[in-house]
Amino acid sequence: MDKKTTTALNRFSKKVKEFLDVEEIILFGSYAKGEQKYSSDIDIAVVVSDFEGDFLELNAKLFSIVRNIDLRIEPIILDRKNDRSGFLESIEKYGILI
Repeated sequence: MDKKTTTALNRFSKKVKEFLDVEEIILFGSYAKGEQKYSSDIDIAVVVSDFEGDFLELNAKLFSIVRNIDLRIEPIILDRKNDRSGFLESIEKYGILI
């Protein structure tokens, strides 16, 4: 992964942790697999343990951060307590902790 992307991920992670109690932030998808292309987005899972707020408001905050850091970042919020699909388990298995 190039330095620009690494810097963007670190900045994103730091900003998110300033206002949200996160368990972990995980890079997944093509960047985690080392298969990214020029046009690839940067898939990020923001994992919380038990979110009780407004997901739409939280998404708006995350995308506000993205606009100021790197538009390739595509964050998703995953609530550990409410993830019954196994998606989070897969991300944790194959993703990269930031």
